Amino acid sequence: MSTRANVEDRLSAAFGEPMTSAERSKVEARVARLVDHAPARRRGFGLRLSRSMLLVAAVILMVPLVAAAGVVMLSTEDPYGSGDADAYEAELAAAKAVTPIPPGMAWPSYLDQADDRDASYGTTLGRSMVEINAYCLWLGYWYEAQEAGDAAKVGAAIAALTDARTWDTFTDELTSDQGFRDSIQHNIDAAEAGDAPAVLRELELNCQGAWPPPG
Repeated sequence: MSTRANVEDRLSAAFGEPMTSAERSKVEARVARLVDHAPARRRGFGLRLSRSMLLVAAVILMVPLVAAAGVVMLSTEDPYGSGDADAYEAELAAAKAVTPIPPGMAWPSYLDQADDRDASYGTTLGRSMVEINAYCLWLGYWYEAQEAGDAAKVGAAIAALTDARTWDTFTDELTSDQGFRDSIQHNIDAAEAGDAPAVLRELELNCQGAWPPPG
């Protein structure tokens, strides 16, 4: 079983050498493909990735390049391991099956399948993508209910967001940093306090693509 210390040691060893120009070109090409396939803007909103999501994407892109450079790659049992597109899609499906979303809402289509079948996907990325999108859907559900004065829906959203605090994506110290967890906590606290402007800022900055919901 990996500990935080040996994971950090292996990451330090892996990323200690600078990238070659060839490796850098591979990173730039894969980032370009991700940008090209980003979901289209919906109702005035476009998909933006938060700093934490970009960090996850950077790790996903770097792992196979590190292996190509001759550095020992982390196994898929480790928090920063990787798998193929099929493994990623299986993780998406499994996470969606057990992660609740608001009644009448649907998962964004970009959670249906891998965007690039030749890419490597970080282990736990599928779960994290599902849980982050579910958090956004519940935050949006709360905002709409708060604006409509629907106390029952507000209560349901608060209950779901309270449960979301315990999801792996928001508690696992190996796959999310303290700043990310603090930001999630701050926005859930804002909903509990009835702070609609603060929740709307989060929806506009970090939930585009998931909210407004598809449909």
